[in-house]
Amino acid sequence: MILAASSCQTMNRVFGSPEVSLKGISIKSIDFEGITFNADYEITNPYPLGCSVKGLDADVIYETKKLTSLSADKGLKIAARGKAANSLSFKIPYDTVISFANGSSSTKNKKALPFTIDGNVTLDLSAITFLDDQSISIPFKKDFEVPVFKPSLSVSNPQLKMPSLTELKDSFVKGGMGLTKAVSVANAIISGGSVSDAVFDGVNLNFDFSFNLDVKNEGSAPWKYKIENCALKTQGGPLANLSVNTNSAITSNCSVPVKATLNTVQTGKFIVQLLNKKGSNPMFELSSGLTFTELPSYAQNIPLSYQKEIPLSNVKNAK
Repeated sequence: MILAASSCQTMNRVFGSPEVSLKGISIKSIDFEGITFNADYEITNPYPLGCSVKGLDADVIYETKKLTSLSADKGLKIAARGKAANSLSFKIPYDTVISFANGSSSTKNKKALPFTIDGNVTLDLSAITFLDDQSISIPFKKDFEVPVFKPSLSVSNPQLKMPSLTELKDSFVKGGMGLTKAVSVANAIISGGSVSDAVFDGVNLNFDFSFNLDVKNEGSAPWKYKIENCALKTQGGPLANLSVNTNSAITSNCSVPVKATLNTVQTGKFIVQLLNKKGSNPMFELSSGLTFTELPSYAQNIPLSYQKEIPLSNVKNAK
């Protein structure tokens, strides 16, 4: 039967046709530039001899506008009467989606836009030497939705809350400093004067360092944002635990208060940097999860990490 076959058409009549099945399109990851999607697919080879993928080419399209072209999978092997699965990744920028959404009055307030991935897989049949046709092209197509969304996180209003003059003076005296000098140094700190690197040696006192995390979605897609872990670090490593004043997921644009308690025993040198506005800037690091609430087919709590350097020059002293 095999020897009688001289073309792909004959092979297909005898054994069936090769197929490409798009299993689904999911969100692989998100960052502050766009959403990376995964298209999972499976290729079925009904022939009694193995073959390989010569190439995969596809376009990502919105209406008639081609966003990007993709190619992959040269050399992927498919066993005789077997299947091979793989995935294709592509990124869609937020600005592109928002631009499409704002392009007409009918899409201006859309929560998601319909996109299509349209392509072909070309199988290399050269291992089946008696065939006249040494390759076959199999089309595939899949529609999917892209949320009209653009996340924005920023840090604002960083400030160091100062202890009272009495608290400063008493802490210096308890640390072994003479009363006259303790009053002088405490006054210098309160008035914003420069202090020495060793000023808090032997002193046990807390300062509160706080700022706002401004959370915003520039698109119209409903979303749920959940803060999971956050930290304040310097070049020397972690500084202190951060407390975030939110007990539930964020679903609208807002500012979230963030606070760190800095103790002079552990972080005295860094507190001096904050007071003097000199030295290495601290880094705020955040891990969080984002959910598109009206697109349940996509994953929940998709990781979204954020880092922001906080310039010491922007930190205000607050009483």
